[in-house]
Amino acid sequence: MTAGLPALSKRSVGSQIRVLIGILIVLVPVGVGISIATIHSQGAAVRALTLAYGPAVEANNAVLLSMTRAEAAWRQASGGGPGAVDPATLEPDVRAQLDRAEAALSSDELGDDDRARLLTYLQQEQATVDAWFGAAAASLGAPATNDSSGSAGEPYRASARLAYNRFLASNSALGDRVREQRDAARAASREASGSTSVVLVGLGALIVLVLVAAGFGMDRSVGRPLARLREVVRRQAEEDVMLMANQEEGALEVRMLARDFNDLTRANARLVDQQAAVLEMQELVLDVGRGARSAGDVDEALQRVCARLGAGLGADRALLYTLSEDGHATGERLQWHTDDLPDLPPLPRSLAQQVGVLNEELRRDIGFLGVGDLLSHEAFDDERARAFHRATGARSLLMLPLGTGGRGLGILCVMMVNAPRRWHRHEIQAAQQCAAIAAQSIVALRLSQMQDEQVRRLTELDRQKTDFMATVSHELRTPLTSISGYLELLVDGDFGDVSKSQHVALDIIGRNTTRLRGLIEDLLVLNKIEISGLQAMAEEVAVRDLLRTVTETMEPVAASGGVHLLCTDVPDDLVVKVDRGQVERALINLGSNAVKFTRKGGDVVLSAERSGDSTIISVQDTGIGIPAADLARLSERFFRAGNATAAAIPGTGLGLAIVRAIVEGHGGELVITSVEGEGTTMQVVLPVAQPAMVSA
Repeated sequence: MTAGLPALSKRSVGSQIRVLIGILIVLVPVGVGISIATIHSQGAAVRALTLAYGPAVEANNAVLLSMTRAEAAWRQASGGGPGAVDPATLEPDVRAQLDRAEAALSSDELGDDDRARLLTYLQQEQATVDAWFGAAAASLGAPATNDSSGSAGEPYRASARLAYNRFLASNSALGDRVREQRDAARAASREASGSTSVVLVGLGALIVLVLVAAGFGMDRSVGRPLARLREVVRRQAEEDVMLMANQEEGALEVRMLARDFNDLTRANARLVDQQAAVLEMQELVLDVGRGARSAGDVDEALQRVCARLGAGLGADRALLYTLSEDGHATGERLQWHTDDLPDLPPLPRSLAQQVGVLNEELRRDIGFLGVGDLLSHEAFDDERARAFHRATGARSLLMLPLGTGGRGLGILCVMMVNAPRRWHRHEIQAAQQCAAIAAQSIVALRLSQMQDEQVRRLTELDRQKTDFMATVSHELRTPLTSISGYLELLVDGDFGDVSKSQHVALDIIGRNTTRLRGLIEDLLVLNKIEISGLQAMAEEVAVRDLLRTVTETMEPVAASGGVHLLCTDVPDDLVVKVDRGQVERALINLGSNAVKFTRKGGDVVLSAERSGDSTIISVQDTGIGIPAADLARLSERFFRAGNATAAAIPGTGLGLAIVRAIVEGHGGELVITSVEGEGTTMQVVLPVAQPAMVSA
């Protein structure tokens, strides 16, 4: 018997149980035959226990155990845990145990009433098992949602839990009823005679020995192999993801479970490898993008795309054919290849003319062309495939179109020369992304080149404009000086007496000559600032002195216009480090504007104060003000406020442009606030030259 245990342990659990039952069936009739004359009633009870109630209880418990395992597997699968087992794989075991229970309860050793009653309980249990497996399958197949709570599958899971609770109730009811009748049978057996007891004790001892041997066999075939399988699962979860289970030990079901586990391990390893390959392709796309973005021109960008894509895919060659402006003929060709391959010559003219057509076909249809073997029967029947093979020597080909919007830009080709190759989905996707990067690089770099050319032309035009303004302004000063000289001679009477009406005309000529001279001077100043910047001779200047000079300069003009000019007291220690002449010019321009735009009887106030590390010099008037819509454009050249133009107040529109250039050249800021019809405040904000003196 011991010698047969290894062979028996290789058989299925059901077979081992059937062997055990067979042994018991042999032993029980032998014992019954010995004492059949005197212990008929006890024999019937023993047969009922061994053939019906015992196997029924065992089978019912086995059903509970298998259903518990199936319910645990369902919960793990519902939670998305690692290594989850489909509960449906455990259904055959449950069915086998139910069949065993049905076989036991259908035994002729039971009375008709007892058998019918127990089979009714068993049928109820079978119905609950069917309901649970149906609900479990429905819950696992429920559609997923974006809701992390999984509310879409909750009704199915609730149904499965309810079905499982009903199963437990029916299993318990059947077990209780079987045990009740089993206990009754045992009680009847104990009432047998002493001789029958001796026989049964001996028979029981033999049965115990058989069961012990069966227990050792079950442990050898199921217990220890499952423990080792559990240890493999633990070690795989902790460290060795490729550890395999032993498929050669244990019962048939255990070996099948180990085989399925190993298949799952290998599938997981393949998935990990695929994920690693996808990540590698994503890194390749990022590297191609970085290389293309850092390129200086289109050719360099496309060359980097070819080189990095070809090397990243492990290809032999990578070529990029760009299309000309009309989108048909092949323009330029860039290529990369391994060190052992020579450069390819240009495509034949007939094949080059097909590049644009192929670009349109690929962009319109599938988006790429992947041929594993150009020498295969299906591919070689295509004339274009044969022509491309002859021109490039390619054996395997991946071709992708380049384009943006409705315009084709070229074709990107990756090829193998010496052997066919299967192009995987993640490789094709990476190549498509690289083709998109190449198209973006072409468009972006061509646009950048156009922008650079436009900037160069605009810079050249601006330089020519500046030179022109300088030349014209300089050339205007010479005749203007001559006009001023002869005008002065005419006014002084050096060419004869001048009538009163002639004096009026000469005064008008003189005022316009002065105005023209101011315009020319302003143009020269602005032109000089543009050409060479603001060349300031900085010195520490008291703000009080600056405002005194401006006031003295503007007093005659203010008096002639009937405007009250006032300069407030300025602290002696308020000092700025500036080019005095330039800042005085700026402040005189502001004061002149304030007086010019202030009506007779109005006020112009000059003031200065410290604000933190800044000095604020203000010129405030009660003039006509500036429209709010014109404030943003006041410092533009030749721009004048709309109300000033409407009032025919003379001016060139250059004064504030010069002021802003001078102030900003000193690291300051010009701030303008105004209310139309009420007045304007111009503030020059300059950094202080030194901290304020602290009084004792």
